[in-house]
Amino acid sequence: MRNTMILSGLATVALFGSGCTSTSTSTFDPSNPTVNTTRAIGTVSQAECFMAARAAAENAMSSPVFDRFLQNYRSEKNDPGAVPLMQVGYLKNNTNDPDLQINLVTDELCNALLNSGKVEVTLATGRDASQTFAEARKLQSDDNFKQKTVMKKDTLEAPRLSMEGAIISNVVKADKETVQVYSFNLKIADIQSGKVIWSYIKTFGTKKVKSSFGW
Repeated sequence: MRNTMILSGLATVALFGSGCTSTSTSTFDPSNPTVNTTRAIGTVSQAECFMAARAAAENAMSSPVFDRFLQNYRSEKNDPGAVPLMQVGYLKNNTNDPDLQINLVTDELCNALLNSGKVEVTLATGRDASQTFAEARKLQSDDNFKQKTVMKKDTLEAPRLSMEGAIISNVVKADKETVQVYSFNLKIADIQSGKVIWSYIKTFGTKKVKSSFGW
């Protein structure tokens, strides 16, 4: 019992004699830093990226600038119900988190855009273009397939719009705080004219606070 008490006392002296250091890490919204969620610094929350993707798609489809483009597009096509085709890709991971799954973020964007009903999405072009379309047309030389069911060339539709962007990180250290802010940057461009018809930035990040006390 006496030995136990001595060891406990030494541990207490060592702890408070040298001071106690602790670190805490949390997620924060730069526009409202008081709202925090625990997460390791230096990593990007996939859930936050999904929320940013959905918010971006909703913002784009409700943008007055996009509505103006859509109105002009339908007038150009002489069809009041015409829907432009969009490619979604070229999202860059400009963070220090190699585990960030950009493809999943792209998928979330596609889902939100399709659900809006204002655009159609193609997989025939873009960064993540599928090889299925070209391979399916090569079946014309394979006698095992009914040729009338094989897709012909000159049937794919080229996209009119392109959504591109990046997730960018920036680290700032001051005193005992390390702040890492991520920016979810997206743009939609009219491929015909090259003009950007919509732009969006959503920021979020992590904050690490190192505290110490002693006497």
